[in-house]
Amino acid sequence: MSNKRRGHDGQNQHAASGDGDKRPRRGKHLYLLLDDWDRGFSIHKIDADCFVSDNQPDRAARHLPEPPVLRLASPVGPVPQNGVSFAALGTKIFALMSHRCGLVYDTETAVLAVGAHAPSQMVCGFGITVAIGEMLYALSYRFFDKQHSFEVLSWETTAPDATQQQRPTEGWSWRTLPSPPPAFHSRVNSYVLHPDRRTIFMTTANKGRMGTYSFDTMDSEWRWHGEWALPFIGQGHFDDELDVWVGLYRDGSICACRVASPSCHGTVTSLELDCKKTKEKLFRNDDDAEMHLGATLTYMGASRFCLVQCVAREGVDVGQALLGGCAIHLTVFGVKYSHRGKQQRRCKECDVLVEDKLYREHCKSAWHKHNYTLHKNGLPPLSQEECMVEMELADSKKDLKDYDF
Repeated sequence: MSNKRRGHDGQNQHAASGDGDKRPRRGKHLYLLLDDWDRGFSIHKIDADCFVSDNQPDRAARHLPEPPVLRLASPVGPVPQNGVSFAALGTKIFALMSHRCGLVYDTETAVLAVGAHAPSQMVCGFGITVAIGEMLYALSYRFFDKQHSFEVLSWETTAPDATQQQRPTEGWSWRTLPSPPPAFHSRVNSYVLHPDRRTIFMTTANKGRMGTYSFDTMDSEWRWHGEWALPFIGQGHFDDELDVWVGLYRDGSICACRVASPSCHGTVTSLELDCKKTKEKLFRNDDDAEMHLGATLTYMGASRFCLVQCVAREGVDVGQALLGGCAIHLTVFGVKYSHRGKQQRRCKECDVLVEDKLYREHCKSAWHKHNYTLHKNGLPPLSQEECMVEMELADSKKDLKDYDF
């Protein structure tokens, strides 16, 4: 697994084509949503390619790009506060607010629109959201009665009003789904979408012990899978290239496990034996547990992930950190999982997989250093053999230049 920390904003975004010509490469961007001012939220657009290796000297702390692409004033009072949650569906970012109409920001068109009114029983800020196709599933938890609200948001066509001779209209609307079983009365600890794109797995406390349920979105049915837990915290992600679920372990390492069947029913032993963890922990300040405030993991496709960690800034009391004393660490990494147990890291500069215990030595090699220079200039990596030939050629040219005829 190779780590990339947030680097310069202005790196070259060109790649060489097969015939040697340079052409612009369509960059991938991350949208980071923060409650970074006392009256609301900001959405920052970050170039996913502008990260530097942990082994490079220029990995200094930097400010987020200004101005943010969007700022939203909170309608329910100063932040941090409850009653607001955010979710992504395709190119859209949804701001969901309890007892109010939501907002929809389209990252492709930069249009901000008014969304659907939240259902009366929904408590935004305490729950999970899962995007499937063109639908957004939202399960929220109500502390006052220890019950859940379960709805799905989709773009629907409304029937015309015959009395007013209106045409059909379209818009976002909520539909209520069957509530979880009675034993499901705690918050969700971890969840993940099955590769069938219809089954959502969820782990929660069940009578003092962890248990896992699933919901079939096609049949609207709940299923109990037994007293075992998904190995990660928060949201897990299916990597179709590796055919595994990948998630964040509680100690800051990355874990991967085989996908459970929607019809399975087993014990913790039979399912957690297939889970593998990275030796390396990605949390910063992991020697000081009080510094860590929270983290989320996002899947970027092609076995690449982004970890966002929030920590208290140096010298700031943890109790005051949420009032403006936080720092954000962004880590982009690739992961390779082997069912036989070997863990490997992907070196982005060289575009190769390196065995975990050999990775640091690889980063010190002339091959890696040469490809790092090429990567900074937007050029494709060279194989180890090509790299040695190019460096030998450069040395030969230098010798000829230094020779006095």
